[in-house]
Amino acid sequence: MKNMKNVLIIFLFLAVAGPLAANEFDLPPGKWWEDQRLVSRIGLTEEQQGQIREVVYTHARRMIDLKADVDKAGLDLASSVDQEVFDPAPVRAAYAHFQTARQKLENERFEMLLEVRQILTYEQWKRIEEIKRRLKQMRSERRPGARGEGPGSQGDRAPGF
Repeated sequence: MKNMKNVLIIFLFLAVAGPLAANEFDLPPGKWWEDQRLVSRIGLTEEQQGQIREVVYTHARRMIDLKADVDKAGLDLASSVDQEVFDPAPVRAAYAHFQTARQKLENERFEMLLEVRQILTYEQWKRIEEIKRRLKQMRSERRPGARGEGPGSQGDRAPGF
């Protein structure tokens, strides 16, 4: 029973740790190319907005199916671990299948990021990186206790871009 819990803990850790490694090469969350403040801040043209919208839509459709594959493989892995008569061979096979499914999803996401990066100029990319850096800093400052301040304090209010 304890071995099964350890395997599940490792499984969950790996499911979370992989995507964290790619966080530096990322974009703002949501439909950022439609946020007028962000669009004007980075100087995104209407043509670029349309291109980004199309790239994201195309890849998002594929990623929906790939995410479902990851979820199914994760379910199969959990099921292979939770057997009365434990056999590590099927668990290893299920884990390999899970890793393959997850890698396909990450590859699709990475390809989307590459295509979006190709649409942006170097200056626009640098502005996005600066905005992400500021957002990350504001989030860390807004956490209660981050600078000895609690919710509702002056440090809890995030300045605009």
